[in-house]
Amino acid sequence: MLPRCVFFLKIRRYGVLILRMIYMFSPVWNALFGFDVVLAVVLTLFLKNKSTRFKTCFMTVMAILNCIYWVFYKYMLSRNPLYSFTLVNELPLHLCNLNLMLIVIAINSRQPVLLNFCFCFGILGALMPIMAPDPLFVNVSFHDIRGYGYYVYHHVLIVQSILLVSSGFYRPSYKEVPRSLLILLVLYFFMFLVNAVMRRLTGFPVNYLYTYGLPGNPIIDMLFRWIPIAPLFMLPMLIPVYPVLLGITALGRIPRPNSDTIQSA
Repeated sequence: MLPRCVFFLKIRRYGVLILRMIYMFSPVWNALFGFDVVLAVVLTLFLKNKSTRFKTCFMTVMAILNCIYWVFYKYMLSRNPLYSFTLVNELPLHLCNLNLMLIVIAINSRQPVLLNFCFCFGILGALMPIMAPDPLFVNVSFHDIRGYGYYVYHHVLIVQSILLVSSGFYRPSYKEVPRSLLILLVLYFFMFLVNAVMRRLTGFPVNYLYTYGLPGNPIIDMLFRWIPIAPLFMLPMLIPVYPVLLGITALGRIPRPNSDTIQSA
């Protein structure tokens, strides 16, 4: 009788462990997208009849809180013995981090191109690390900082980007997409220069925006095999990214803007 009980306890323990692990299409991975939907709907309803000024303040505070969460996440990551933390490699210079800071400027300056960039690349920039994460963030427990820190941060960024449109604050424009793509291209090559200078000064393999590749990531590895020259190997990604941005913009144009929506069309 005892061996059977031990057997079922082990099955239960491993079953719970599997449910807690995060990998593509795992229960936790899917549940976080459900979290996006629920949070976006709740916040959209909350902001529905609010003034533009209130929406601006609310989304600014939300971005600042997510910045604070990012700092907390990095601090906890530095204390995790399973992660090799080096401060020079953990600065907020990846696309998702840049969007988190740019969205504050965008909603306060009300520049259509910047708003479109934050809407499109806030969603795409957060989806990319979720769909194709760094190998160190695959098959990790949701109770591990590499789990809840990494994934919750990126999902909140998706919600912030959706709120730009769903709250009636901004309506994306197709004509802004090429300029947003150009901003990304300029940022990418600028970050390559930043990486090169920081590598020379510090001796660490600094690699923001992955301009030097990302070993273990199948998509980036494939691109580097095609064009083994940094940072040119990422240029073919412009081909699929452009229609994806048009699709994101099309979805963003479905809701009707409120009377105080900032028109960019």
